[in-house]
Amino acid sequence: MFFILSKILFFLIQPINWVIGLMAYSLFSKKPVRKRRALVAALTLSLFFTNRLIYNQFAKIWELKTITADQIQQPYDIGILLGGYSNSQIRPTHDRQNFSARANRFLNGYELYKTGKVKKLLLTGGSGDLLQKNPSEAERMREFLLRIGVPEADIIVEGKSRNTWENAIFTKKILDGQYPGASCLLMTSAFHMRRSVGCYRKAGVEFTPFSVDFITEKDRWAPENSLVPDRMGFYLWEALIKEWVGCVVYKLQGYN
Repeated sequence: MFFILSKILFFLIQPINWVIGLMAYSLFSKKPVRKRRALVAALTLSLFFTNRLIYNQFAKIWELKTITADQIQQPYDIGILLGGYSNSQIRPTHDRQNFSARANRFLNGYELYKTGKVKKLLLTGGSGDLLQKNPSEAERMREFLLRIGVPEADIIVEGKSRNTWENAIFTKKILDGQYPGASCLLMTSAFHMRRSVGCYRKAGVEFTPFSVDFITEKDRWAPENSLVPDRMGFYLWEALIKEWVGCVVYKLQGYN
């Protein structure tokens, strides 16, 4: 039930839907004053959410800074890599691995493995599909890693979780049952790290956080970045607002 409610909530918190809702209200409202106010509000929100410079300031504050790769002197036994970096809807898929906009979450984590900073990769993440028709993301990534030459012994799969809290509690079971005392590096997107840290600590996992897949960019004051609307703005804000709401909901649920 929580998984279904989270999908509904995600739809409601998307900025693009706020703008569409205001425009629809302006279109169908019979009072001229309300029509004008709704239209102005829709335009204001559109300009705000498509301004890349404004977004960058919020992302810069929110993303959690952690240790960097050069500060890792002794390799960790296990690198826990949270899912969300694949796109199972892209076709063809039978002969390749298709990534989402969060591909850097995987690539940054894989780089740590290839450079010897972590000895094994624990892939955690099931299917995010509401109807559960798609296979587990972790299982698909296991197949991909095997295809590119990663030894099977270095891959640990947790493929049942559907959210960050389940990532944590299911990972805890695997670690306690098969790898007690292992040193762990927790790897997820920098904007998602705060919620992840809270969940894994609540679940009782011992780890060191390592933020990957940063979205903060260097500030650019050129007109095309500070004045011209960016079509990607709504998508970027969507991820950030989802995290803010997710942190509040998880706190209320007692997940962190």
